[in-house]
Amino acid sequence: MAYSPVPSRSSSRNQIFSSGQTDPGPEFESDWQEEYFYCGVCLAAAGALIALMYVFDGKLEPEWNSNIRFSTVIVAIMSVFRLALRAIIETCISQGAWIWVSTFRKGNVEARLEDFKMFDEAATGIWGSLVLLWRMKGRHLACVGAVISILVQGFETFSSEMVGFNEETTPIALPIPPHPRAETWHNIIPRGAVGDMTLGLSTKTAIYSGIIADTMQPLLGPCPTGHCTWPLFPTLGVSGSCTELLYNTTCDEQNECTYTMPSGTSIYDQGGVDSDFKFIVTPSNGWDGARDAIRFNHPATFSIFDMMSVSRLPSGTKVQAHECALWFCLENFIVEITNGIPNGGIIEYQVETDYSLDSRTSSDELTFAFVWDQTYYTVPEDSIQILKSFMNELMLGNGSGSAGVADYSSVWVEAMHNAASDLDGWIARLTTSMTNDIRQTGSVGTSNVSEYSGTAYTMESHVQVNWYWVIYPLTLMILAFCYLAQTVWRTARDQVCAWKGDSLPMLFCHVDQSICAQVRDGMDVPEGLNDRVGRTEVELVQQDNGQWLFREPGHH
Repeated sequence: MAYSPVPSRSSSRNQIFSSGQTDPGPEFESDWQEEYFYCGVCLAAAGALIALMYVFDGKLEPEWNSNIRFSTVIVAIMSVFRLALRAIIETCISQGAWIWVSTFRKGNVEARLEDFKMFDEAATGIWGSLVLLWRMKGRHLACVGAVISILVQGFETFSSEMVGFNEETTPIALPIPPHPRAETWHNIIPRGAVGDMTLGLSTKTAIYSGIIADTMQPLLGPCPTGHCTWPLFPTLGVSGSCTELLYNTTCDEQNECTYTMPSGTSIYDQGGVDSDFKFIVTPSNGWDGARDAIRFNHPATFSIFDMMSVSRLPSGTKVQAHECALWFCLENFIVEITNGIPNGGIIEYQVETDYSLDSRTSSDELTFAFVWDQTYYTVPEDSIQILKSFMNELMLGNGSGSAGVADYSSVWVEAMHNAASDLDGWIARLTTSMTNDIRQTGSVGTSNVSEYSGTAYTMESHVQVNWYWVIYPLTLMILAFCYLAQTVWRTARDQVCAWKGDSLPMLFCHVDQSICAQVRDGMDVPEGLNDRVGRTEVELVQQDNGQWLFREPGHH
């Protein structure tokens, strides 16, 4: 093919300008309609994203159906945003290659044939973008596109940080039943001869369990979700305490000693007899000196007992003396359950009571006069007396040990002796067990049952927007728009057609004979073209006949 003489760079510029092609006109603008559409898609996606995050920030995560969730919609919008943004960047970088080789480009660095490959790779991958940045040293507009192309690759990671989800409790619509509670307790049943009464079996079991058990938890109401709260609720219950007392020691000449508590309870320790320990528990009428610590003479008290032990240790004889008491009280509970684990307990309890003859009953009752909810809490006198008789029989026994062998009058006595080192914990377990039984077997009025109903909560996912992360995609979008505007302007200024990434124009561009002569068999060898002419500096000019030609720069 014969080539006409190649015009110089200045004459080509004058020809193109004189032909009136400096004004891009409507046809030029229409070449960028696809990119403008992508800009509209980016703006729509960004607007939808910000609107969704603003509306649902801090609120319950919406779930439109089992397959479409809020997170799914966010991912879909971000995917559309990312694809549209990448389309803009890829187009601009591809168009940058034509601008780079244009004869009208102003710059100190000449284009090379191998730069077409560099621009193509930069439009589609991180490595190509890095190569472009190294080649251009930041001196070409395409470097902006390369930077954006690299940053867009991190969209998947950074976009996931924009929206997080916190698990928070959300109340369900229906209330849950209140915790068991009692306003009146009267768990006694007929037994034996006519008129004889005894404690109900559940109360006996609760006392036995409280004495023996290693752990005891307060009775709780149902919590179907594992997260529940209830209002403060009062109930009849049992409280108690153990107080350590001084004792009197009397020994004779044979070193036989008697240890006596103020109430009269005593242990005789015979000298010379092999004995590891002696232990006794017995009902007591109380001691005036312990009045401030134990309410032994209060009408609510149903059990007072002494516990005393004498142990022989290598260091000497150890004596422990305690007086314990149990009494009815009015307890105020606060309980909540979180992740299936209850927490809370007794806020306060009241033992100030009055004896009164209630017009609704035929016997004396123990009535708690100072109450929080204006409700009477009562225990009939016969229930107190029967419980007192049972406890007096139970809290009577002894134990001893010799040569490592222990002997007890009952398993209850053995359990009490084993708990002697932590009587506070033991009395707490006993009172908790008895209170649980009273709450289960007692009765309440019907007027205020719903007053103590609870609220169940479910763990629901709430949207939490990290607005600082939103700056990342919006900044890239603004940079991409500016990059597109610059590319459109440079395309018009440098008199380049908007061929962008289209491969067809390359087929119809001519190459100067001097460059073709350098190729020889480079087409048949891997990387042959790049080795032979890749580093050849070129420029793209339009000839008088309208054909486009790659030639070496005019100053060569």
